[in-house]
Amino acid sequence: MREPMKIAVMGGPGSGKSTLVQALRQALQADADMATSTVIEVLALQPHHPYDLTLLMGLDLPQHCTSTKSVTLQADSSLRHNLGNQSIAYTVVYGTHQARTDCALQAIAYHRAYASKRPAPASAAWHWNCDTCSDADCEHRLFSALVKKSASVRQ
Repeated sequence: MREPMKIAVMGGPGSGKSTLVQALRQALQADADMATSTVIEVLALQPHHPYDLTLLMGLDLPQHCTSTKSVTLQADSSLRHNLGNQSIAYTVVYGTHQARTDCALQAIAYHRAYASKRPAPASAAWHWNCDTCSDADCEHRLFSALVKKSASVRQ
């Protein structure tokens, strides 16, 4: 069984985020591997992003009045700006009704497949700049990489 995911769903007013959250919760409950995952409707970003995947609602749903459309556009612009400033990757979800749910489920499946293939980040013991570092392992990695790079350039 895989680790449960924390999925954030974001969007402006009238974007359909509440409907998508409910649909995803139902769909994920039916999947044994995903039943313990959490889908959260997020209204604002927290400084420390605790989510595995962020879904942003596309602006393809029809708006019934001009003032709602304007507020939705402003909220979407603000969300995208904040996501970019915090370097948070996100997936935009488009479609109506079941198509939107299917799009979100595809994004979740892709993220799960990609995340399982991603190498674990290397922990670095380095705390100083290289002139004052006395970490032999760090020095060995640095020079081994340089020798390997130099050998490949000569060929």
